[in-house]
This record gives sequence, structure tokens and C-alpha cells, in this order.
Amino acid sequence: MGINRFECVLSTLLHEEPPVVPQILDFTNEASRAKFIPLVEARLASSDVGRLDRILKIANYMDNFIVGVANAGFRVKKVIKAEDKWEIVEWETGAKWRIGTAGNVWARQYIDYPVKNEDDVDKLELPDPEDPSRYEGVEKSIKYVIEKGFFPSCSINGFFSGVWYFLRGPLDVILKDMYTKREFYRKLIAKIGEFNLKAEKNLLERGALMIEWPDDLGHTHGTFMSPKLYEELVFPWHAKAIDLAHKYGAFINMHSHGKIDSLIPLFIRAKLDMLNPVGPTDNMDLKYLKEKYGDEICFLGGLAKNIGFMSTEALREHLMDRIRIGAPGGGFVLGSEGGIPLEMSVENFDVLLKVSRKYRRSCVRRTVL
Repeated sequence: MGINRFECVLSTLLHEEPPVVPQILDFTNEASRAKFIPLVEARLASSDVGRLDRILKIANYMDNFIVGVANAGFRVKKVIKAEDKWEIVEWETGAKWRIGTAGNVWARQYIDYPVKNEDDVDKLELPDPEDPSRYEGVEKSIKYVIEKGFFPSCSINGFFSGVWYFLRGPLDVILKDMYTKREFYRKLIAKIGEFNLKAEKNLLERGALMIEWPDDLGHTHGTFMSPKLYEELVFPWHAKAIDLAHKYGAFINMHSHGKIDSLIPLFIRAKLDMLNPVGPTDNMDLKYLKEKYGDEICFLGGLAKNIGFMSTEALREHLMDRIRIGAPGGGFVLGSEGGIPLEMSVENFDVLLKVSRKYRRSCVRRTVL
């Protein structure tokens, strides 16, 4: 292909107008991945390739521009029990999840947490984020992905979600802690925050150019906490992680579902580079956000969570509408709120890739002219 995906992403992050609107499409869950990935691989030239080459071949077929190369977050320590479609796993922190599929929907159930009371925080031992074995092969993978023309991304734990997923929960318990046990919550998020910053620094020292983390901060009608409380308890850690990345010349891409537009001024104050996924199911108005904040922050998303239920014509029009709104002025990467779902037909999967590939190129040419 005649364009370099790496350069397009870099232009987008710098708020320049790239020759092609970047895209990143993944799958909603393991069930949808199992449906479509064999189809994609069957259409690729068959050859014995390594894991990273396989990922890049699939990314090329789907016209993805950003490729994940490393995750420095917590890992599964062991599988406690394996069932038919489920397994119970224990993470390095001691948290236990039941994960799997039910009715073709991937789900997780939080079974146990290591922090049940305030005394448990001081006793909690996390893995060593300085352990070089956690970053084995990262530098080589980053360089290889760049050589192949893709933009590499590396992950760490979320800060807010890290407490919720791996230390103490469920969500309602965390939110209650934030409001009624503020100093306790500060200690909890500091446990995650200090681990994350050390892990991030290790990734950056090995050449990471983009750091991302998942931090779902809201629901379809607003944020889980007030903007003031976010600013007091979570924002300082976000700001530290963003500042650290910028010192190395890298970018930050933060994932958060929910109608969180009230937090965007704070994200901009911290100099967040990219926010995902910005979409209609979360009541995030791409047109309004682009007009108000598009010169200061990049948005990844646009596509609704229900694309799997759209007719071919509705899908085509939705795609073109999102690109028409997002493309002008750069600062936009096309993606979906919920990935490509199992319910999408093979025919519409092909339409999605074909129309997106064509229109993300022609739309930019028209805006330049």
C-alpha cells in the first residue's frame, strides 16, 4: 500500500490532517474473535509465521494502524478451575475472577479481592514492576512493528479500574470508599499508581511510543464520581502518567466508557493525547466534541456499539457519517465503542472493512481539496 500507517497516526496525534484517517478495529469478545479471525486468516496467504507477524497480517487485512505489542499490567498467576466455557483465575494481586462466555457473551465475575479492610493495604504485596523478565522482547517488537509501518502501543493497568479490578471491589464498594473513606482510597490508588508508573517507565525506556490503559469512568448518563472527586483522587495519577510519557516523547491513549464529557477539560489540562472510545451509545456526541475540543485532544471511536444489528445500508451510512464528522482537521481515529460483535454477519463484516478503507482515504482527499 502507498501510505505509511505509522506516519498517519503520528500526524493525527499532532493534529495534522493525515493522508488517510487511521483506524483500529477489534472484536467484542472471544466469541466474535473466534467467528471472524479464522475467516480473515483463511483469506491471507498461508505460511508459517511467528505470533507478531500473524498479528500484523491480520492488522493489515483489517486496515488497522495501531498494534499492541506489550502489556505491563498484572498477569494471571494461575488457573484455579477450568469448566466448559468458564475458568476461575487468580491474578498476581490475589484477586480472583470467573471469566468466560455465556450465551455467546464474554463476561467476568469478580469472586474475591485481596483488600477486604483497611489493614490489608499495608500487607498487600504486588509483583516487582522492575523485573526485567516482564519486558522481555518489548524493545525488539516495538522496532519491528515500526519497520512494518504500524504504530506500536503498550499497555499498563488502569488507575481507577485497577483498584476496582485487582484490589478491592465491586464498583459500588470502591465508590463508597471514595466518598466516605477518602484516605483509605488514596492508599489503594497509590498502590496501583506507583506500580503503574514504574511499569510505564520500563516500557518507555524500551522505546514505547504510546502508552494506554483502561479506566472506565462513567456510564451512559454520566460519570461514576463527580468531576471534583475525580480531580482530587484520580486525576493526579493520570497527570503523572501523561507527564512521564511526554518526557520520553511518547503519547497517551486512555480508554473510558461513559458520558464523561464533563471530565474532558481536566484531560486537556493534563495534556492527554487521545481518548477512546467516543461513541453514541455512551451519549458522547462526536460532532460537538470535535468542534469544542478537537484542537486539543484526539478522539478514537465514532462507531456505535450496535453496528452488528444494522442493515448493510444503515452500516454504510453510519460509517460515512462518522468519517465525515471526524476526518476534517485530523485528531480522529475511527473505531467502535464495542468492537466487532458476534451478531454482525460475514457480509456486513466485509462491507465494514471495504467501505471504511475506501472512504477514510477519499474523505481526507476531499477535505484537503
